[in-house]
Amino acid sequence: MARQPDKPVLSVWRTEEKYLLDYAHALRLREKLACLMDADAFGPEGYRVRSLYFDSFHNIDYAEKDAGVWRRKKIRLRIYDEDQPDAKLELKEKNGDLQHKSSLLLSREQALALCDGERSFLLDIGSETALRLYSLMTLGLYQPAALIEYDRRAYTWDAFSTRLTFDSRVRGSELDLRLYERDLPWFTVLDGQVLLEVKYNRVLPRVLSQVLDHENLHRVSISKYTSGRLGLAAWLY
Repeated sequence: MARQPDKPVLSVWRTEEKYLLDYAHALRLREKLACLMDADAFGPEGYRVRSLYFDSFHNIDYAEKDAGVWRRKKIRLRIYDEDQPDAKLELKEKNGDLQHKSSLLLSREQALALCDGERSFLLDIGSETALRLYSLMTLGLYQPAALIEYDRRAYTWDAFSTRLTFDSRVRGSELDLRLYERDLPWFTVLDGQVLLEVKYNRVLPRVLSQVLDHENLHRVSISKYTSGRLGLAAWLY
């Protein structure tokens, strides 16, 4: 079942922390959180996420993440089902521990046009986010770079817009970048591991902070996008 689309334009600053867990640890922690938090209303039993990442002609976004640049960005198209009539175009910017995400809801036709290098329709949308994305993608000669897909279980807490997500079976494709294609030649990313992302505005609620403090977690700086650029990494190194 296709996930319901978000609002046409979204812009939000928040803190985002990442941790890698094995499957057993992730399952135990999920069981604890399920007693405290609400399951994501869009998919209480989990759902699938697929993102097509774009990068500049010189793969600047990949290089800045790989180098640990303090301020950097990612541009992606996101869907939750191949039959979905739309897609979210997202600009995700990082400034230290803070993340800022702006997004536009595009029609399926617009998303496919963007994949083919057509960006002029962003000018017709006319919003600040659309104009900024048009400028960045045009000046940087952005083009599709990698598809990343994974299974997500998410939990929410109203205070401080808190959201914890568990992403498993992360897989990528660099050869076939068709966003709405049902069967793709996936390869495994983060083999045998689950990526926990902890997202909140301002402060993490104390009860959740206490739960996580007892889990012996270690923060990591990792990107599903750069982890999925195996072909580029092999060429560079």
